[in-house]
Amino acid sequence: MRNSMTSIRKPAVFLLFNFYLFILAGCLPGQQDLVKEIKKKDLLYEQSQPLQQPNQIQEKKLQDHLALLKEFNKNPDEFVRKIPKKERHYQFDAVVDPEVTIRVGHRGDGGKWICNPHRLGENPVIYSVGVGEDISFDTDMAGIFGAQVFMFDPNPSVVKKLPPDDQGYNCGAGKIFYQAVGLGPVSTEKGKEWDLVIGRKRCPAKSLANIASSLGHSKVDILKMDIEGGEFASLQEILSSGTLNKLGVKILLVEFHLWNDGLFTDFISLINSLTEQGYLIYRKEFNATNIKCAEYAFVHESFL
Repeated sequence: MRNSMTSIRKPAVFLLFNFYLFILAGCLPGQQDLVKEIKKKDLLYEQSQPLQQPNQIQEKKLQDHLALLKEFNKNPDEFVRKIPKKERHYQFDAVVDPEVTIRVGHRGDGGKWICNPHRLGENPVIYSVGVGEDISFDTDMAGIFGAQVFMFDPNPSVVKKLPPDDQGYNCGAGKIFYQAVGLGPVSTEKGKEWDLVIGRKRCPAKSLANIASSLGHSKVDILKMDIEGGEFASLQEILSSGTLNKLGVKILLVEFHLWNDGLFTDFISLINSLTEQGYLIYRKEFNATNIKCAEYAFVHESFL
């Protein structure tokens, strides 16, 4: 019996030893690749000094951001093609660090990050485009900061729940106003720029400049947009017309919806235009239920 057990163990040990060599051989290339990566980065950083000052770190973030945009502008198709779909919202992140930030509204989808609210002054004007089912951001901005919040959404389901009132609704030290109008243009397709249809019903839409003019506003402190993909066409018009800077918008809050592949190119183009006009990302928040969506918070450099 003992000899029999010994004869069984020898092949088993031999197989186990060869399996170990096989695993080791499979690991070695990976280890070598990691060593190569370390050496590659060593060459890259050997002439660099460690970043120790806040302004140096800030400059590094900004330069990284600009380098991405430069690479995109050189060859947009190639840049977009090499980014995996699941990583698209990882490419652009916070570039600047405001003095203070606070999350206002529901601790879920619907809440927004505001920066430097103490510098907004009394009764700041907020345009909140896209009401949906959650107005916690709007009511909290009015109640906590005394803001004059103007909400816009022509969706029939919203109209039923919130009848427009010229006098507005009191909310703490602030006030809530509502108009059943959408932000346009809603499409870049020729002839359909203002065709806003919700639930088979044609709804009114106005440009940001027209909305502000109709309300007699020469300035808007915060613009919030959550319009399920309509942000692309409307933002293109807002930026090309220079309306953001004309109205002195300090903070821009946008949920970007990358519903299809083509919108990723449009998204980066908008980031590029916003950067050129002085708007930089200070906060980003992923949508927990859909990787195609993420909230981006921009601040104008003059408000830092």
